[in-house]
Amino acid sequence: MSDSPRQQPDGYRSPEETHGEGGYVPPVEPRPDPEERPPPPEGSEIRVEPVQGRPPPAMAGEGFRRTTRARNKVIRAERGRGFWHLAIGTVFYVMVVGGMADYVEPGVRIGAHLVFWLLIGLGFWIAVARERRHDWGPRPRWPWAAAALGGAVAVELLILTMGSPMIIVGSVILLALGSFFLMLVG
Repeated sequence: MSDSPRQQPDGYRSPEETHGEGGYVPPVEPRPDPEERPPPPEGSEIRVEPVQGRPPPAMAGEGFRRTTRARNKVIRAERGRGFWHLAIGTVFYVMVVGGMADYVEPGVRIGAHLVFWLLIGLGFWIAVARERRHDWGPRPRWPWAAAALGGAVAVELLILTMGSPMIIVGSVILLALGSFFLMLVG
């Protein structure tokens, strides 16, 4: 007889392997009667006297259940390592505002500078509040001012020297290199 299902009458199963409908059916084994079990070996049975005033435990280990609540361990917040979020945010700001400079009015660019400075101030305020809340030592404050002023100056200098189309091309190249690096590392 071959292994081909076409040559066997029931497909892949041979007639002696047939089971009832519904897939796997566990084999039926007779359960042993508890009274017919063999006695435990000598010395393996230890009797424990029940505690007065307490009902006997209903299941194994019931007497070991906790009666007091466990203490929760406080996990301290970790401080960030460096100012990467600030630097990356500033670079994105330079890309966006520099790329749109030739296509919008100068008033929109001034508004973008003000919004950027407000966001930098909000981030600085949150960082200082976290330092106080978690009793961390103060970090340097100059990166916040450097990002606020340096980002605005970098945008204006790039607009004057290169123009928006070159800033857009440079932004795309920088984003592609950054994505490639993240794919290598992450």
